[in-house]
Amino acid sequence: MVDVSVIVPVYNMEQYLVKCMDSLVNQTLETIEIVCVDDGSTDRSYAILKQYEEDYPDKVVVLRKENGGQATARNLGIQKSTGRYIGFVDSDDYVHTSMFEMMYQVMEEKHCDLVECDYTYVDENDRTLPKYGYVRRYESKKEMFRNPLVSPWNKLFRREILTENHILFPEGLIYEDTAFYLKSIPYITKWEFIDRVFVYHYYHESSTMNRNKSLRVGNIFPVLEDAIATYRERGITEYDKELEYFCVRILICSSLKRVASIPDKAIRRETLHKTLDFIREHFRHYRRNPYVAGKLGLYMKCFGRGTAWIYMILLRR
Repeated sequence: MVDVSVIVPVYNMEQYLVKCMDSLVNQTLETIEIVCVDDGSTDRSYAILKQYEEDYPDKVVVLRKENGGQATARNLGIQKSTGRYIGFVDSDDYVHTSMFEMMYQVMEEKHCDLVECDYTYVDENDRTLPKYGYVRRYESKKEMFRNPLVSPWNKLFRREILTENHILFPEGLIYEDTAFYLKSIPYITKWEFIDRVFVYHYYHESSTMNRNKSLRVGNIFPVLEDAIATYRERGITEYDKELEYFCVRILICSSLKRVASIPDKAIRRETLHKTLDFIREHFRHYRRNPYVAGKLGLYMKCFGRGTAWIYMILLRR
C-alpha cells in the first residue's frame, strides 16, 4: 500500500495530458500511485498514458475501459487504487509538484479524514480568471453544507472514508461531484484546509448550449435524489436543515441559471417545472430554514410558482 493514490479520469485529452502528467510524476512525494483510467479515448490519450506507465513503472498505473463517463472512471480508480489516502486530478488540469506531499503531511500530523487546498482558475493561456467556488477553512461540519466547492480535485480523502462507507460517484449523470461530496460529509470527523494554491483548474469555453446539453441540465434532480436517499436510508438526520439548505440553494441559484440558458423553450419550461416540483416534494417548508437569511435568503424565499418566470427572464439577460 502506497501513501497516496491520485486518480485521473481521461477521455480525449491529448492536448492537455502531458502537462497534467508531468505535474504528477514529478511530485515531491515519492510514495505516490497515479491511477490513470482511460475512458475509451479515441485520440492519442491512451498512447500517451502508456508511455508514462513505461517511463515511470513504479508510479503510473494505466487502466482502460469502454466509454462510460467520468464517474465510472473515478469509481474504477477508487476500486483499483491501493493508497492510504485518495485524491483526484482532472486530466486537463495540472497541479503544484509539492501538492500531495504537503497534503499528506497535514493528513498524518493532524490525523485528518479530509484535507483541502486552494486553487486558481485559468484559461488555456494560463491567465487567471475569477473563481466559481469559494474554498476556506470550515469552522464546523455543518458549515461544509454552506456554499462549498464540491469538486474532488482539491481534496485528499482518507481511504476508509470512501471504501468503508461505499461513497461512490453516481454513474451516467453530470454534476456527480455534488452527490459524492454530500455523501462523504457525515463520515468526516477531522478536516483541515491548506491556504495555498496547488491546483490550476482549466476553463474551457464551450459553445452555446445545444439540445443534448439542455436535457442534461435535468441531471441535477437524480444527483440530489441520490444524496437524499443515502441520508434517509442510513438514518442520517442530524444534518436535515443543512442538507435542505444545500439542495434548495443549488436548485434556486446555480441550477436555475443553467435552466434559464436553455435555448429550447419547451425544455426550459419543463425543467423549470421539475425544479418547482422537486422543491415542493422534498423541501416544501424550506423558507423556515434558519440558514435562509440575508439578501440571498430573500431571493430564495421569493422564488415560487408565481415568481419563477420572472426569475427566468432576469437570469436570461
